[in-house]
Amino acid sequence: IHIIESEGCEKVNIIAHSKGGLDARFAISHYGMDRYVASLTTVNTPHRGCNFVDLLLRILPGGLLHFLAGRYNALFRKLGDIAPDFEKGVRDLTAARCADFNRETPDCPGVYYQSVMSKLQSAFGTIFPLCFSALLIRRLDGENDGLVSTASAVWGNFRGVISTPYRKGISHGDVIDLLRENLKGFDIREYYVQLVEDLKNRGF
Repeated sequence: IHIIESEGCEKVNIIAHSKGGLDARFAISHYGMDRYVASLTTVNTPHRGCNFVDLLLRILPGGLLHFLAGRYNALFRKLGDIAPDFEKGVRDLTAARCADFNRETPDCPGVYYQSVMSKLQSAFGTIFPLCFSALLIRRLDGENDGLVSTASAVWGNFRGVISTPYRKGISHGDVIDLLRENLKGFDIREYYVQLVEDLKNRGF
């Protein structure tokens, strides 16, 4: 609302990465934000959950999960999250929970939904521990970005899978330029410029 008022526009276009895509869908469908949103583009969002999360929750001892949650929560606090809950966030990404979420969160007719996904060419083209989760997801669900499978990322008008012709590919973090690394054969900043330009050309 602040952006609409300050910029004098009628609606906004949201581009949301990862779980942010689920948060945006929820806000649009349940908090009345559909009146302010022209389009939602989700990037590497696990709309149908992560099957490897279901597997890990079954095999990881409870104590280890709590330990990992504590370490990640401490990291997230340093990054600015005042009330992180890593374990709840992980459980929200099970296939069953995402199926419930999708039933409870229908798309709004006045909003244009589209999605895009990136993929790794090699599981070891990314940082630890994503290299190991990439191997696991590949066995369970096929191509992925180290956290999310392509099949899970499809929502609305699917704009396809982006990658590079080189061994690395584009990981879950690379697609938002997390490590500020120039990717050989792909300009991630220009990609988002083109996404926005395409939305403009479509009338959004």
